[in-house]
Amino acid sequence: MTAGAGLTGKDLYPRFSDEEYARRYRAVRNAMQKENLDAILISGARGSPEVHYLSNYLAQSPCWLLFPRDGDPTVFIHFFNHQPCAKAQSIVEDVRWYGPSPIDSIVKEIQRRELADSKIGIVSLRSIAHGHFMALQREFPKVEFVEFGPAFNQIRRVRSEEELPYLRRSGYLTDLACEALERELRPGMTEQDILSVVYSAYLKNGGEPGIHFIATTQMDDPDRFVPWQRPTTRTISVGSVVITELTVSFWGYSTQIHRPFAIGREPSAIYRKLFDVALECYENVRKICKPGTTSEEIIAATAVIEENGFTTYDSVFHGEAGKGPELGTSSAAHPLEKWTLEENMVHVIQPNPITKDLRAGLQLGAAVLVTKNGGEPLHNYPFKFPVCG
Repeated sequence: MTAGAGLTGKDLYPRFSDEEYARRYRAVRNAMQKENLDAILISGARGSPEVHYLSNYLAQSPCWLLFPRDGDPTVFIHFFNHQPCAKAQSIVEDVRWYGPSPIDSIVKEIQRRELADSKIGIVSLRSIAHGHFMALQREFPKVEFVEFGPAFNQIRRVRSEEELPYLRRSGYLTDLACEALERELRPGMTEQDILSVVYSAYLKNGGEPGIHFIATTQMDDPDRFVPWQRPTTRTISVGSVVITELTVSFWGYSTQIHRPFAIGREPSAIYRKLFDVALECYENVRKICKPGTTSEEIIAATAVIEENGFTTYDSVFHGEAGKGPELGTSSAAHPLEKWTLEENMVHVIQPNPITKDLRAGLQLGAAVLVTKNGGEPLHNYPFKFPVCG
C-alpha cells in the first residue's frame, strides 16, 4: 500500500483520546456555566494553542472557534485551500472557510444558533483585533461580550497525563538540537551555520520550529550578553562562546532549553563563574517548583545571582510563550506578577546572569513539570559547558 493511502486524519496526525477531549470540553463548559456563558469565541493566529486545545487543529493562518455551552463547535479558517488538511487534523467536524471576512461568517453562525441575545466569552479580549470586536458589538447590541481568557487558560495550564508525553517529546527534540551543536560547532561557522545545525537536528523527527535565539562573542572580550533574536554574519573562532535559547514544538506542545557552548578551549574564568551561578540558581528554583509555591518564593530563590555580583536582563521564570508568569530576579526590570504553582503546570527556569557592565552573560535552563517533589526537567541533555571543535 502506498504510504498514507486509505488512512484517515486520525491516523495521519497526532490526536488525543476521546476521553481526553471529553475531559477538556467538560472542564471548559463547567467554567462557562459558572459565568453563565452561552458560548465562547476564540480568535486565533498561526499555531493558536487555544484553538488547538479544543479542536486539535494547528492553524497555519488566522482562525476562529465558536464553542457553545450546548451543541457542537465550529472552526473557521482563513484560506479556502487549507480545508482538506484542517479537516484531517481537527476533531471538530464543522471546519469552514470563513470567506473574505471572518466577521460575516461568524455573525451568520451566531444568528443561526440563536445566540444574538446571549452572553458570550471572548478568549481573549486582549488579543482579538479591535476592528473585529467593534464589528461584533455593532452586529449584536444585545449580546454581552465578556473576557474568558484567564478562566480558559487556567484550565489549559494544568497538564493532563495524556499531554505529558507530548511535552517530553518536545524536550527530546530540544535535546537533539543541543547534542548536534555540541557535536558540530567549530571555528569558522557563521551564526547562520549554527542555526542550520539546530533546524536539521529535529525536523526529520517531527519537530516544528519555535524560537531559536543565539548570540556569539569572544570570551576574552565579550560584547553580547543575551541570546539575540536574529542571527548576524559573525563567524566564531577559538575562544568564542555560543549562548542559546531554543524552543522546539511537537504537535503544539513546546519546551525550551538554554545551554552555552565554548569553542576550541575551556570557558574563561568569568564564564565559568556565570555558569556555576546560573546552575545554582536553576537548582534553587527547581527544588521549590511544587504546588503552592508563589512568585515571591521563586524570586527569593534566585538571590544567588545578586549575591555573586551579577544582575539579569531576561526573565528567570516563565510560562507559555514567555508569559504566565514572567518573573525576574530582584534586580531585574520585570515587575512582580502574582502567581501560584499547581501540580502538572509546566514552566521554564532560565537564569541569565550577566555582568553589570552588560558585556558578559549566558543563559542556562530548562522546562520543568511542577510536582510534589519539585520541578521535573523535561529534557535529558546535561547541564554542562562543553568545549566544541
